[in-house]
Formats: sequence, structure tokens, C-alpha cells
Amino acid sequence: MRPDTAAVSEMPQPPAFGLAGRVVAGAVVSSFLFGYSICVLNSCGDLIAVAFEWCGNEWQSDCIASRGSQGLVNASVYLGAALGALMSGRSWLSALGSRWQLIISDVYYVAGALICSLSTGVGTLILGRFASGLGLGISAIAAPLLIAEISPRERRGVNAAMNGVFITMGILASIAFGIPQSPPPAGPEERLVGLDEWYWRCLLGLPLVFACIQAAWFLWAYPVDAPSALVVRGELDLARRVLYRTYGLSASEELDADRKGQAALELQLKELREAADAARALPPIKVIQAMCDPFLRTAVFVGLALTAFSQLCGINGLMAYSNSLFAEAGITPQSLTLASTAMATANVAASLLSSRMVDHWGRRKLLMMGSFCQTLSMALLSALLDKRSQAWLPAAATGPAAVICFTVFVMNYSFGLGAVTWMYLSEIYPMEIRGPSLSACGVINWLCSAVVVFGTRLLSLTSACHIFGLICLFGFLGIWAWVVETKGCSMDDSPLTPKSKRASSPLLTPVNLNSPRGDYKKMEDDDDDDEESSLQGDAVGTCVR
Repeated sequence: MRPDTAAVSEMPQPPAFGLAGRVVAGAVVSSFLFGYSICVLNSCGDLIAVAFEWCGNEWQSDCIASRGSQGLVNASVYLGAALGALMSGRSWLSALGSRWQLIISDVYYVAGALICSLSTGVGTLILGRFASGLGLGISAIAAPLLIAEISPRERRGVNAAMNGVFITMGILASIAFGIPQSPPPAGPEERLVGLDEWYWRCLLGLPLVFACIQAAWFLWAYPVDAPSALVVRGELDLARRVLYRTYGLSASEELDADRKGQAALELQLKELREAADAARALPPIKVIQAMCDPFLRTAVFVGLALTAFSQLCGINGLMAYSNSLFAEAGITPQSLTLASTAMATANVAASLLSSRMVDHWGRRKLLMMGSFCQTLSMALLSALLDKRSQAWLPAAATGPAAVICFTVFVMNYSFGLGAVTWMYLSEIYPMEIRGPSLSACGVINWLCSAVVVFGTRLLSLTSACHIFGLICLFGFLGIWAWVVETKGCSMDDSPLTPKSKRASSPLLTPVNLNSPRGDYKKMEDDDDDDEESSLQGDAVGTCVR
């Protein structure tokens, strides 16, 4: 059914930078810290290895001991993030709401930055990175969730895509800020001097500044929770005021049934209240229970698989060690950081483009196109690295070709998986399992990241291309087979978990459907859903399948 164009024209159009935009502006600071934290060692890791003499001398940066230490320091942030994601699913933390979760994550970021900037060896670096990882694991779930919950439906896609945009901006900053440094010493006659001796401490301590800014933003400038969180806490009047303010309106005490825009907002509030009431009426649902529920299992498995694919495709490993991989491809040491910066800049451009298209093209198309192009870029680079290609490709061209293929790979990741994954996860889970499911996805996300980041440091460039290209191919086929479109849908009525099918869930409707009472309950629910769907169609139209 197509939306009623007359009704849609009377819908209030949310301002681009109203209340929701300001809350989103605060939330994407976590996105920036996300990108910065996972790539900051790319530009200073070798200098740290020399400073702490991981190779047993004052000049060497590349040896087995150094690679192992760098892998552990890099992987520790992902292990901390896995624990942080697990914490975010605990009732004591999830009950605080997304805004307070971000504030708590800022505390961990501050602690981690202080420990790393004052570190005296590999042990303190691992501890500091692990503390930062705790903040990363919490904020990586809370930030996109807060953005999705606070954003009007008409701007949810654009606002949610800002999460991916600012992750890429954090990656770019972590690499670009390393440009003032020199390459590591090339021989015994060279030593670390001047800025190269201490600048890495500033790079690792920088998250402290951004974490303090975000904490101040949400504590004093905009202490605003999403309407859904307020409804769960029973603050209905405040939830109504916040919902209206996100559309640039003030909540009226008298409701006018003839104003379809106001009716649509009241319908949204009604849906939030019903979802919260349904969630309160049920005992807490564990992810393992949802996996066995015929109504919920598809959404759970699709979310977990999509999360795993978003990391197993190799993006964090390739970004974390791009300098080393470019050096293996033939880029000169003086040009490594510039090559990585160029790649990260193109990455930001792709994210900005995807933010404009996510509500036009939809989630599924972006995921399919991005993963398919990632597969092609890895296949092309594998072919260029093959010895048989040397017959027609000059050796000097291998390095630039690797930079181009890597750039295409990361651009398409940002265009698809990077921009869409966590927005999609926020949309497919009903309120009853949203917190535990996102927590489980976060744990899977960071465990996969730890494996990829640690393993990539031990792979050759050719092996990395073969492995990650194959994973991208299987991921593309999985998206084609299982991912459905959620553009324009209510967060509590996605195509994977539609309200009209809730009666098939033993967990969400624990009624014996074989009894006369169960039959009556099912008929009553279906009638209510039909009536509400009709009302929603008059007010805002249907979601796009």
C-alpha cells in the first residue's frame, strides 16, 4: 500500500538540526573515538616498539617480538570492547539508558588515555588499551542506539549514517595526526630523536579531551533521553515533550484529531507505550531463549551473522596495519602515512555519500553493493600480487595499485557495512530483546575484531587478500539470501519481527494458542493490528519493504 500523499504532506517535517540533531552531535563523539581508538597505533606503533626496545635494541621496530607485542596491544582494545559490550546487556547498565551509558564509557576512555599516555612498557599499554576498550564496547552499542531512538523516523537513516561517517573521521584523524612523525629508524646508526620520542604519548592521550567534551555535553548542555527510554521509565509527559521537540513542535495539552501531523506523533507515542507495556509484562528474555523462539530466531541469527561478517571481512585488520601492508606492497617508508591518510580521506568521502543515500536506496541495497565491491577489490589485488602479473605490471606500480585496491575496499565498507550494520541491528529487534541482542552482537563484533586484528599482523599481504576476499564473497551471498529491507519501518514493527506475527512467539505471547482463549486472543490481536496499521497508513504511510 502506498502512503497517502495528502496525509504525508501534512506530517510535520523535523528540522535538520533541532533537538534530535544536537543529541546526535553529542553521540557521534563516541563514533569518532571508535574510529580513532582502533587505528591510532597504525601511525605510531613502530615508534613505540623502538622506544620500548621490543626488538632488543634502540633502532629496530620489525621483529617477531615486536609483531607479537603490537598484536597484543592492538587486540587488547577489542577484548576490552567485548567485555564492555557484554556489560551493556546487563540489566543494571541497560536500565540507565543510552545517554548514561555513553557518559560511563567516557570514564573508561579517560582512564585508558591516561594509562596509555603515561605507560612504561607493554604491560601498561595493554592495560590502558583494555580500559579504552571497555568504553569502546559500551559506546559502540549505546551511540547508534541513542541516535536511532532520538531521531524522527523521517531522518533516522541520515542521522544513523552519521555514526559511520564519524567513525571514518576518527580513523582519518588517527592517521593524519601521525604525519608529523618520522619513519622508524632504518639502521643501527639512527635513533629516535625530538618529537618521535614523545609524540606517540599525545596521540594515545588525545581521547581524554573528546571524552570529557561528550560527558559535559550530555550532563549539562543536553541532558535529554530518547522518548522510548522515558516511556519505559513511566515519564510519559516528558516523553511527549521530547518527541514533539524532535519535530520542532511544542506539545499541546489539547489534542486536535483533525491535525494529522499531531495524530501521527500521538500514534508514535502510543506505539512506544504499548511496546514498553508489553516488555514490562514479560520476564527478561535471554538471547539463547530468543534463538529457540520461532518468531525471534531469524532476527537474532541475521543480526549475529551480519555483525560477525562486518568484522571478519578484515576491515579493522587492514586499517590497523595499512602502513605495514603498503610497505610490503612496495610503498616507500616516507610515503606510508601519506598513503594511509589518502585512503582514510576517501573513506570519509564514501561515508558522507552513503549518509545521503541510505534513506533513498535502503539498507539492503547498500549492504549488497558494498560487500560485492569489497569482494572485487580483494580479487583484483590478489591478481595484481600474483607472480604472473609481473609480465605486464611493472614492479613499481604494485604499491600504488595496492593503495587503490585498499581504498576501494574501505570505501565500499563505509558505503555498506560501516554505515548500515548497527543502524540495521537497532531496527530489527523488538524492545523485549533489543538490549540483550545488541549486547550479544557487540560481543561477537569485538571478539571477531580481536581475532582479525591479531591474525592480520601474522599474515602476508597476499594471504590477507585471499582470506578476506573469500569471506566477503560468502557475506555477499548471505546478505542476498537473508537480509530484508527495513527502510521507513517502526523500530518495534520491523519486517523480521512484525507485530502481526507476534502471536507465533511463545516468549512474547505466552498463551496456549490451541485453547479457545488462545484463538480469541489471536483474533483480537490481529484485529488490533489491522486497525492500527490502517491508522498508521493514514498518518505516515507504510514502511518500505
